[in-house]
Amino acid sequence: MAITKDIDGQLLTEAFSFSKKKLKAIHGLRGILTGVVADKRLNEKEFLFLDVWLKSQQYLAEDPDVVDILRQVGAILEASQISAEALAGMQDRIEQFISSTDTGETDLVGRIDELVGFLAGLAADGILNDLEISALSAWLENNAEIKDKWPASVIVGRLESILEDGIVTEGERTDLLNTVKQFIGPEFDSSDVTIQASTAVWEDQIEVLNFEGSTFCLTGDFVSGARDSVDTILKCQGGTTQPNVNKDVDYLVIGTLASRNWLYTSHGRKIEKALLLKRQGVEVTIITERTLFKFIHKQTPA
Repeated sequence: MAITKDIDGQLLTEAFSFSKKKLKAIHGLRGILTGVVADKRLNEKEFLFLDVWLKSQQYLAEDPDVVDILRQVGAILEASQISAEALAGMQDRIEQFISSTDTGETDLVGRIDELVGFLAGLAADGILNDLEISALSAWLENNAEIKDKWPASVIVGRLESILEDGIVTEGERTDLLNTVKQFIGPEFDSSDVTIQASTAVWEDQIEVLNFEGSTFCLTGDFVSGARDSVDTILKCQGGTTQPNVNKDVDYLVIGTLASRNWLYTSHGRKIEKALLLKRQGVEVTIITERTLFKFIHKQTPA
């Protein structure tokens, strides 16, 4: 009798790979959540970071705790402003998740995955304050077994230098934040706007693109040419353009050559603004350069 080497219809290698990647994602999520609540404050950028990152994690899509956190993040973002009560409730929920997923038996690789997630959470709003620096130092002390492993060893060295005199200067803060950003891998960098990421996470799937009478806003750099050239093409198609995202914009178009660090740039602020408007019920459609030119080519006679 042949032995079927599968689990729930998956090949064994695929099943174990999925399990390993889910565990990696859980470690990363614990770190991210620890990072975003490190300063005992949550803001819109951190909520957007969680919203986008959680939606991009296929390995966590059916985890009930993760689904619950995503639901709460969405509910808070839908509100016109974030109340102190909602922030406190979300902070408590995150801390419950962190506690419930800490088995105390995580291996070195898991701790490093968690550290990278922690760094991503700290950098989510582009600010690194004293409370966050203290939280990072305390986390490393509590996870001393990885202090000599990369990237922890680099962070430990920077922290020792920064904290030596008991004063954190703005230059030291900026240097540490830049160092932190360097260690955030693409699986945690939900701000990584490549063709794949922007399509999978931000782009709306559309069947029709109405050029005539529509208002477009362009962001990022375009493979097809300078932004002025794309602007001219849109006007030739009957559309209008404007530099900023607001309730009058019908389409936000993300250029293919977009910055990895979108959250810290004007490029990212346009995406952020569009996401917030969508949460508030405004009908702004987010598309990529690839989608835009697919419809432009349909409009152009052969």
